[in-house]
Amino acid sequence: MRVKTAFICLCLFICPCALCYGQINFSSVNGERGYAAMRGTYDWNLDNGFILSPEYGYYRMSDKEIDEAGSTSRYALGVSYELNDTWRLNADGFWQPQAVGYQAVGYSLGGTWFPFYRWEHITNPRLSARFYQARYRSYVDKMGNDLTGGAFSQTETGAHAQAAADVGNWKLQAAWHKVIKYSSSQPANVTFSWADIPFMTAVVQGFVKEAAGVSVRYQTDFITPYAALVRYRYAELSDSAAAVSAGLHIVLWGMSVSGGVEVFEPRREANRKTYFSMSAEIEF
Repeated sequence: MRVKTAFICLCLFICPCALCYGQINFSSVNGERGYAAMRGTYDWNLDNGFILSPEYGYYRMSDKEIDEAGSTSRYALGVSYELNDTWRLNADGFWQPQAVGYQAVGYSLGGTWFPFYRWEHITNPRLSARFYQARYRSYVDKMGNDLTGGAFSQTETGAHAQAAADVGNWKLQAAWHKVIKYSSSQPANVTFSWADIPFMTAVVQGFVKEAAGVSVRYQTDFITPYAALVRYRYAELSDSAAAVSAGLHIVLWGMSVSGGVEVFEPRREANRKTYFSMSAEIEF
């Protein structure tokens, strides 16, 4: 019900801007024991070099034995400016209000480089990089009990890089995420409710120290199969976890819809599980 309500609110927000050029992106993933994650983004092209991208995210934890109302929301706004055909500047920020014992706020600055349009069979290559800082507060431990001595605060400073290019009908992407510094050591009994991993709609729990992934699509006029593989590592552990996704994009009446699966560990202590995903993209 919360996912449906959030999606309706996003549509109502977008309707006044319907006469402008833009793009709506909606994606969700659902699985066993109540797990649900949803993201909605509207890219609004102001036709003066600026693109505004308000975003809403929703996440419900899967561990119902720990927290029956384990859900939270995240609000974000991104701004990009096209300096010329080669460079684009990017800035964004997010706010996660306190819910289920956690809250966060963060921002990032970066840029995207478009070196050329075509070289042999390679078209539209681009390389983006950004530096970010996020501040987290955890009021509960991993079992949902209030922390003694007050909340645990953590400041994370890191970098994210992504490269993409088209080779014929193939669309290739690679992403790398790295935490440069944590402000303090993380207690063994403390985690965080929201962590993103590249190319996944899913949200995992914990402090992800680094991640690397690749995504492949084979585009046709109507059907585009896709697959992605990501390896990621939590701050408190030396071994890494893996997440994979696969599915199909289908173009219908000018709208792109997709369905697939995402396989990942919702918590580091949990077993790997399979969840079903769906997304939609509309340009106007």
